[in-house]
Amino acid sequence: VTYESCKQILTSPRNNGNGVYKIIVGNNQEIDVYCQMTSVSGCKGGGWTLAMKIDGSLSTFKYSSSYWTNKNTYNDDAHGRNSGLDNREYKGSTYWRTSFKEICVVMQYGGIGGHLRAFSFSYSASSLFDLIADGKYRQTRLGRSQWKSLISGSSLQRHCNREGFNVRGDSKLSKYRVTVKVRLGIIANQQTHCDTPDSYVGLGAEGGLNYPSDPNWCQPPDKSVNSAGNLGQCSPDNGNKNTKAMTYILVR
Repeated sequence: VTYESCKQILTSPRNNGNGVYKIIVGNNQEIDVYCQMTSVSGCKGGGWTLAMKIDGSLSTFKYSSSYWTNKNTYNDDAHGRNSGLDNREYKGSTYWRTSFKEICVVMQYGGIGGHLRAFSFSYSASSLFDLIADGKYRQTRLGRSQWKSLISGSSLQRHCNREGFNVRGDSKLSKYRVTVKVRLGIIANQQTHCDTPDSYVGLGAEGGLNYPSDPNWCQPPDKSVNSAGNLGQCSPDNGNKNTKAMTYILVR
């Protein structure tokens, strides 16, 4: 018997709990995938296929990284994949080979074994690659509080609140290219528009850190890299933050 997804294996005799399984994709090709067979915080029920693991303190998967737009894997081997929700960055061929109807976003901060929070939402696609690689904005409607729930004490500016895939500000002026953007998450602004957002909760993040040192720009409290987590600055609702998270994307 062959299986095409972790969800199929979940209810089969082959289910041995969280771990690596073989599934069939594409033209009858067999690949190894990590299956999360138990609930993870707000992602209930198991049968989740791991697609990516992102360390927010590194720039491997920042917004402009080519890993979002290509079909190259990263650490897709026993070392990178097999330990599941650990601190090793990873991008599997599941990024472009796995269709789904649900997405689970998990953030862990304060080190492995620290705070872990997650939620899932319905979104159908033939792959994450097809959702993200073309750079087109695709809206979600989860709400500001849902995104903020991923990190306790998170902080965002009060306006804009644009969320979804490939999220960025509206300004086309080159001097504003340094403002924030995320591949998946929510961005916010202190002004009542989305031209120049400065804060986010999300992953595949970039911007908001290297602002010019002049009175027209707020100054980030911490200019170290944050490619996944929470950046709150420029009059956010809960103080300045630059919280990096180990972030996981799973699909089902």
